Amino acid sequence: MHKSLVFSKIRTSMRKHRCGRARLSGLLPVCGLLLAFVVSGAVAQERYHPAIDPDLFPLPENLAAAVEFWKDVFATYTSDQVILHDERHLDVVYSVVDMSDLRATGSSELQIDRARIRRVRAEMSRIAKALRDLAAGRPAMELPPDLRSIPLQMESIAGGRTKYRRAAGLIRSQRGLRKRFEEAIEIWGLFMPGIQRTLTAYGLPSEIRCLPFVESMFNYRARSKVGASGAWQFTAATGRAFLQMDEAVDARSDVLLAAEGAARKLRRDYESLEAWPLALTAYNHGAGGMARAVRRLGTRDIGVIAEKYRSRTFGFASRNFYPEFLAAVIVYAERDRHFPGVEPFPEIQFDVVDRDRYVALTDLASAAGVEIDELADLNPALDRSVLAGSLLVPPRYPLRVPAGTATRFEQAYAALSPERKPDRQAAFGYRVQRGDTLGAIARRFGSSVSELQRANRLPRADRIYIGQRLRIPQQGSGRAAPPPVQRAAVRPPEGRSSAATTRAAVGEPRTSNQAPSDIVHVVRSGESVHRIARKYGVTVASVVAANGLRRPDLIHTGQRLQIPAGGKDVVYRVRRGDTLSQLARTFGTSTAEIQRANGLRGSRIVVGQTLRIPAG
Repeated sequence: MHKSLVFSKIRTSMRKHRCGRARLSGLLPVCGLLLAFVVSGAVAQERYHPAIDPDLFPLPENLAAAVEFWKDVFATYTSDQVILHDERHLDVVYSVVDMSDLRATGSSELQIDRARIRRVRAEMSRIAKALRDLAAGRPAMELPPDLRSIPLQMESIAGGRTKYRRAAGLIRSQRGLRKRFEEAIEIWGLFMPGIQRTLTAYGLPSEIRCLPFVESMFNYRARSKVGASGAWQFTAATGRAFLQMDEAVDARSDVLLAAEGAARKLRRDYESLEAWPLALTAYNHGAGGMARAVRRLGTRDIGVIAEKYRSRTFGFASRNFYPEFLAAVIVYAERDRHFPGVEPFPEIQFDVVDRDRYVALTDLASAAGVEIDELADLNPALDRSVLAGSLLVPPRYPLRVPAGTATRFEQAYAALSPERKPDRQAAFGYRVQRGDTLGAIARRFGSSVSELQRANRLPRADRIYIGQRLRIPQQGSGRAAPPPVQRAAVRPPEGRSSAATTRAAVGEPRTSNQAPSDIVHVVRSGESVHRIARKYGVTVASVVAANGLRRPDLIHTGQRLQIPAGGKDVVYRVRRGDTLSQLARTFGTSTAEIQRANGLRGSRIVVGQTLRIPAG
């Protein structure tokens, strides 16, 4: 009921009851109830965000605090901060362990990680002691000053003093994810239009496009402890039910292909469970588990289920999956406020080439004049054996090729001789005999242990058994594998030789015709384009443009990236083997300038030390 309409009814009722104080006093409880309805309705509406349809994704009162908690995790707390909170009541936050002091002094990642573990353990012990003291009747004013607010934070929790003893065993730590969310926003742009088209095709709400923020932060290489893989985190068993998964293709590794599998699964679960909060929670807990929760509690209310359902597998992650999802939708919708200046990458562009038979990717790439690594970037679902030519691309796989080259690939495919387009995969079967080992089988058929493992999805080389049927990739079934492609993405700007780039990369002195801003960064494990750009004080777009990156999310360890001129000082953490003179050459400055900028009297620097490198 609209608020103005309710107040109008109250005023009308009061005019009708002007005949005496007794009648008015009898009306006051009614007015109170109506006002309570108005206020509670207004509060309930405030919990909804314009980016969320409340009819499809309701937010029960008891989950509102969890949504606020996850919003802070995504948008406020950094990876250097660890939130210590109550596992069941996420609005009870005891303290935040902050490691930024160590980072500011130039400590290494290993030192920070070790210190984080020590500090978190010590802080959890301190909080647990305070909770046990409260359970024993100790006054709050006798606690450490920063923990005296615990009784106030927990005053709405039932249980008297026993709740404190119970809470002492429910202290949980959560690292902030602001940095990862920021990077995920950029990667989001590559795939989001395609994801949205898939959701529309399956009749799913647009809010679901934010699900990968919760699952993996759009990391298509992500792997969980239970074996879930890809940006949409499919396990092998679930993946086989909804995706193409065989010896040549694992669609879990492809954000767009996995999105279609996720849409099919979510549609099926929604039709079974009849509520989007349940279908989303089933994505984490399983549709069967959510169906049991509905039967056991007799409700489809996600708030009731999150609070009262008890199961060995329905733990913290399952209870919080739906609030996390709502928080991700809200934070992404408010990205301009939380992450000013961060923009999604442009949508990835490609054509799709259909085929009616198996074909070697090396054949197509050679005939069309396109590098294998370019096709590998566009088709992350293809196994490495396909890239090498020992397995073929299946006909039902939607092969992506660079935008504008579809006709060229279609002509190349049509021109291939019939024997280069077989009707079956380039492999044959072998039944394991007594005494066989994977190494012996590989040698017998001219293959390798790693190829046999990939072709048969074997997690370990020593786990084969008598009678097991193995698929043996045929060597030479496609074209001979080409020599390894150098995947360095350095593309010299027009008018500049690649030799100059090579000299800068290996640290040779610059010649007089080299620009002082000529820096080449070698990608380290875990780095992203976003982090590299921030390190050198340049924009992500400038790094992408300088290196011609088609997929900014697919840089790899060892890759060399050209860093364009930024005009800003750089904060650099010293690594093993660094010297002042080498850093001066790399950043186009002088040893004396670095010494002045950092107050150094000599040339001695240590691993982990933070230096300010003046702009060249």
